[in-house]
Amino acid sequence: MNRHAVVFSLLTGLCLAQDQGTELWIQDFAAAKAKAKAEKKDLLVDFTGSDWCGWCIKLDEEVFSKDEFQAEAPQHFVLVKLDYPRDKSILTEAVIKQNEELQATYSIQGYPTILLMSHDGYVYGQTGYQKGGAAPYNAMLADMKKKGAGFQAGLSVAMTKKGLERAAALDDCLSEIDDEVVANYHFELMKEIVELDAEGKAGLKDKYTAKVTLIEQTRMVNTAAQDLNKLIAEHMEKQQGPEALAKLDGVIAEPKSVIHKQMALYFKGMITMDVSRDAAAAVALLEKAREVAPESPLVPQIDRVLPQLKKQAGGDK
Repeated sequence: MNRHAVVFSLLTGLCLAQDQGTELWIQDFAAAKAKAKAEKKDLLVDFTGSDWCGWCIKLDEEVFSKDEFQAEAPQHFVLVKLDYPRDKSILTEAVIKQNEELQATYSIQGYPTILLMSHDGYVYGQTGYQKGGAAPYNAMLADMKKKGAGFQAGLSVAMTKKGLERAAALDDCLSEIDDEVVANYHFELMKEIVELDAEGKAGLKDKYTAKVTLIEQTRMVNTAAQDLNKLIAEHMEKQQGPEALAKLDGVIAEPKSVIHKQMALYFKGMITMDVSRDAAAAVALLEKAREVAPESPLVPQIDRVLPQLKKQAGGDK
């Protein structure tokens, strides 16, 4: 994209066409939120990989490009395209930065991910590619929007309450949407319910504590994995296995947290297998990792790997 095109894109609020120059889809998330608020609509946000993701391309071809969708969806939603193409030249630096931040904010793991949100960014629906074409897709969106209306109405009520009444109102609004959406996008609301019902008088603390704890631990696992990857990345690239193991030993001796220690033991077990092919030693390290935090979200992964390592170590003979 040349300099003049970049300037023009920025001046027009980053509104770009999805197809043939139409302005059906907006790239600027802040502008889309403002437009949705002004027009009393919700947001339909498409996280896509437009030039490489097969399912994204199929969704565009079978649904988003169809007249039936283009006539119906904009009546209810402001359409937002957040693209993650391999060819970065089709996006401005501002859009790339925005999209990376939104990918992290909404923990997007795969494409296409379609999120339905209120104008202020509260997610109430999640989907992706669905076969059948535009008509069934429109019907699915309408069903999710109906749930979203209940969620938004309940949230508005909750914002006027305090204490246990607020906790009960938040619980009511979350009950309007699917459990998966609640788990994926409403950690802060669940955490607030637990805090408001700290003594369990409303019976809500027990309902949400396990969910909140699991999300907190999952975040800790992901953070620990990222930290350790950075710590040993250079050594692994240079095939310096012993040096990587020494770095992990330092973490195991003085970990930031129990989860950090568990992840370091897991990494050490896998790298030990890679460096020395000592399956028995790898098994011992993974079993120790499992014992450190038996309820950790990392344990299912450990349990998937252990049988294979035990077989190589002769443990199933």
